[in-house]
Amino acid sequence: MTRLRALSSFILALSVLALPGCSSAPKADTSKTQRFYGAEPLRQELAAIFKLPYSDTQSLDVIYVTNRNAKGDAAECDDTSFGVSPSETVSYGVCTLNVPKRHKIGGFEVAPNPRADPHLYYRVLNHSPLDEAGLAALLSRKRGADILVFIHGFNVKFQEAVVRAAQIAYDLKFQGPVVVFTWPAGAEEGILSGALVNRTYGDNLSNAIKTVPLAQAFFSGLAASSQTVHVMVHSMGHQVTLRALSQLSQSVEKPFIGELILNAPDFPVKDFQKIVPGLKKVAERVTVYCSYNDNAIAASESYNKNRRMGACERMAGTDMINVGEIDAPALGVGGLGHGYYAGRPILTDIFQVLLGIPAEQRLFIRKSEPNSTEDFYLRP
Repeated sequence: MTRLRALSSFILALSVLALPGCSSAPKADTSKTQRFYGAEPLRQELAAIFKLPYSDTQSLDVIYVTNRNAKGDAAECDDTSFGVSPSETVSYGVCTLNVPKRHKIGGFEVAPNPRADPHLYYRVLNHSPLDEAGLAALLSRKRGADILVFIHGFNVKFQEAVVRAAQIAYDLKFQGPVVVFTWPAGAEEGILSGALVNRTYGDNLSNAIKTVPLAQAFFSGLAASSQTVHVMVHSMGHQVTLRALSQLSQSVEKPFIGELILNAPDFPVKDFQKIVPGLKKVAERVTVYCSYNDNAIAASESYNKNRRMGACERMAGTDMINVGEIDAPALGVGGLGHGYYAGRPILTDIFQVLLGIPAEQRLFIRKSEPNSTEDFYLRP
């Protein structure tokens, strides 16, 4: 068990002791170091775990695994490095990024030139190539630390995938290795192709399905490493991730994923119902963030002619959390209501998810009404 998972058990024990009327609750302690049911030991544990405070501009390593077609120099870590078409080979590497302390939560701006303010802009500082064996060796050297894997969604090019992974990791203050599994998403080069949304959607969906065997092999390697992995997915990335994990569940003996965090799943409800038992074999907990107000999911339902998990559908074995009050387009316009996964409210909740705190005990969570299509709401 990693130290982070051990801390979650400690937090749960404290939450039980803090329940009103609990016979085992400690007596009131008026000392400055024991103001709230053993808070000082908890502070000491948190201080030991969060050695990197992420309160200043910081360099951060993002490990990438991709089956995108190689276009140019991988060291650039941008869209000139890898394209939007699938490749039969998998590329690996580490992009070291400057993450600015003044970046907006949920957004990012890449430096327009080398002299741009490093406290405002993301910039590539270094690149190190890897192969499959090198990836395994790198993660092995980090043994004892949890791993965070991010899988992006529809129409995301290589640079955005890498920078987004850095933004999420920094804002979560995540201490272990960060891996972005970036599949061939994005529009073909050219303004015309980029404007044809349905064509781009269809091409991306086809690429996602083609990526499933490679993703299964990637996750299989993580399962064999005996390290705790947390997986965060967005949108069409579920077509890659959930299918790969469902297939892998047939061969794993115990969960290797601590927290499986599904944001706006562009995935059929009927298919999800079938694979939930398998997901519970590979993950200790499954959390789904969904919204009635997600226009992108509504468009997907129209395109695919079926209900999608991102629009909320209560499912046994998962925590279904409706975030529609957080990012709701006014009267259905003024935004997609689909990009909430990297913003402040969701990341605040995900931070608590990674600590192992049950949904009902996390900040700003309220129960839904009986017979709703979700379990909880995230309060605005």
